[in-house]
Amino acid sequence: MECLKFGTVYRTDKDGKANNIGEFALHLQCPWRLTNENEIIVGNGDLYQQADEKAAYDENYDYLKFNANLRDVKLDKLIKDKSIKIISAKADKFGGLKICFDNNIILTVFPDLASKADNENWRLIDFRNGESKHLVSWTTGYETNE
Repeated sequence: MECLKFGTVYRTDKDGKANNIGEFALHLQCPWRLTNENEIIVGNGDLYQQADEKAAYDENYDYLKFNANLRDVKLDKLIKDKSIKIISAKADKFGGLKICFDNNIILTVFPDLASKADNENWRLIDFRNGESKHLVSWTTGYETNE
């Protein structure tokens, strides 16, 4: 699962305990990619690629080790290099999501399961006002906890 944070990022929770939470979180459990007008900047499949794209295959490669995979490295670079602001967001009837950012960056989330079983595609969490409101995209539709 990929967890993205948006808005103001708080380093402590309401009780003063150390934390790292955004006003909004987006948890992705289906295929996704970030693109600009020229390329795929990073996608969920980059988790399984070594950070050094020119390195020889390593059978002991541990993609779960922080910054060992291409996804971690590319996301970290994108976040450090740019101040990214959301321009628009739209969900579709298939559970997909498209978020357009400034700098011509687009996050495309595209569920790829035809199964009618209740699988979660993504979840948007609103942490503002000390609450936790959820909008969930399931393979069977959308749901909120309000």
